[in-house]
Amino acid sequence: MKKLVLVLTAVFFMGGIYAQEKTDDKKAARQEKRRTDLEEQSRLTQAMLENKNFVLETDYLQNRYGYRFPVNSNINFVKVDSAMAVIQVGSNNGLGYNGVGGVTAKGRITRWDLKKNEKKNSYNLSMSVMTPIGIYDLHFFIDPSGHATARLTGLRSGNLTFDGTLIPSEISGIYEGFSI
Repeated sequence: MKKLVLVLTAVFFMGGIYAQEKTDDKKAARQEKRRTDLEEQSRLTQAMLENKNFVLETDYLQNRYGYRFPVNSNINFVKVDSAMAVIQVGSNNGLGYNGVGGVTAKGRITRWDLKKNEKKNSYNLSMSVMTPIGIYDLHFFIDPSGHATARLTGLRSGNLTFDGTLIPSEISGIYEGFSI
């Protein structure tokens, strides 16, 4: 009887060790996949910034008082295409000047200053856009995963912060309204 109990105990103990090793292997595989996905996203983000070809699809807008509002990312965005930029704010509730319930400012990029933080693998981008309705400064912070915030300031007091994800222009699902 002692031998049977000893054998059963050994079998259960070995089964527990095997299950633990299997769980550790799965965890290590998940961590490795997460790391490779982040590296791939980081390379994509760098390529978009260097080629000046991306869209910041905005999930939230934040006003100068710090209030955040969820918005439709298809009509709220900042688009950069080479030497041109489009800044659009829209709403699902009306037509507005641009046909999507807000304002669309399209213009030429007059200043571009991109800096990479090697330690954090993040980017800071400052750019100025000259449009028919004003001159705007945008200050981006972009993390390695492609999440970005962009603070928009103009000649008037106040600011607006776009919070969303950087997407290649080719696969973006934005709808650009009429620019003024």
